[in-house]
Amino acid sequence: MAVKTLQLFESYLPNAQNWVFRMLNNLPDTEVNVAAYRYYNEQFVTQKINLLPMPEYVSPELLEGRDQAKNIFSKIINRISILRKNKYYFDYIGKWARENGIEIIHTHFANMGWQYLELKKITGLPYFVSFYGFDYESLPFRFQEWKKRYQSLYEQADGFVCEGAFGASILINQGCDPAKVHIVHLGVETSKIPAVARTKNEGELHLLQLSNYSQKKGHIYSLQAFIQALNDCPNMTLTFVGNELENIKGNLEALVKQHNIEHKVRFIGFIEFTKLYEFFGKYHVFIHPSCYSDTRDCEGGAPIVLLDAQCTGMPVISTTHCDIPEEVIHGKTGLLTPEKDADALSGSIRTFYNMNNNTYQQFATAARQHVIENFDIKPCALQLQQLYNTIVNH
Repeated sequence: MAVKTLQLFESYLPNAQNWVFRMLNNLPDTEVNVAAYRYYNEQFVTQKINLLPMPEYVSPELLEGRDQAKNIFSKIINRISILRKNKYYFDYIGKWARENGIEIIHTHFANMGWQYLELKKITGLPYFVSFYGFDYESLPFRFQEWKKRYQSLYEQADGFVCEGAFGASILINQGCDPAKVHIVHLGVETSKIPAVARTKNEGELHLLQLSNYSQKKGHIYSLQAFIQALNDCPNMTLTFVGNELENIKGNLEALVKQHNIEHKVRFIGFIEFTKLYEFFGKYHVFIHPSCYSDTRDCEGGAPIVLLDAQCTGMPVISTTHCDIPEEVIHGKTGLLTPEKDADALSGSIRTFYNMNNNTYQQFATAARQHVIENFDIKPCALQLQQLYNTIVNH
């Protein structure tokens, strides 16, 4: 019998969170039901995934922190209305869960874990929360009230899912019971990712960074290191692909113009997912120097795009940030340096620039093999399936 789960989100599902869809869609013996404050992106809906029909009043405006009222009287009125509508929403979901035999509730991102926590009381069902990135440290760092909310969440929820050992250690250091913390790797569909043949001669290098522009992605260090390396490595290009999130792109463009390297650095806004792997084939090395932001935002685990890139046979230049060393093996599938160290990063760029094709192919082969052996979506999904089975059986 398939385990009947209810998966809770803020929105289902942004393109940048496609790794959640991969995991849910590959669970072997799980019935996947989804509820969210907003549905969009039909590409992430399959016969495997059932979306609960939402009442008309449900929208992202009901989320805590979304009140845009300007005066205190309006804020009070709005807050009462939001609380009332959320109560109706939770009662609706709770009734649906009971009528449909739901056995486990799994909420995605810690802020939503707290938002939906009332459902734990309403249903009495096992309640699990997955952490992914900003929710590890940034929320309690930026907002004092979230420190108390996290403690309440750690006490009331039955379990927490992290994608690696570093992320798990963050929760434990914040006071979460270690027995409640479970590591489940996020994976990629390796059977659908083609091996892309590349030739890299000594004295050439085409670098790619693909991620939305936020401080933790380390774009500035990619560019600074590239500029440094250009003095010795003239036959290079760097391409950035992503959408603006934190007013970072403009600073990068200004720095490119300042150094007169517009012919060396390209900015692309969007690549369709269906064309992603073909696009990867134009580049030799994927660069992604993740780091902590000023607000303690972090990867928590590691960017899944590092797995996508490696699975095509593209080595990676990255950092020792969070769980990245689990995804990228230093000296074998890529090169890792301390975070926020442009000098060391520039050294990694020079190494690949001067690398001959024979050595490069060793990195490329090892990168693909590492992902296939350790991060294929099916065994990763099976890890989550086994966790669900253990909960239901006990």
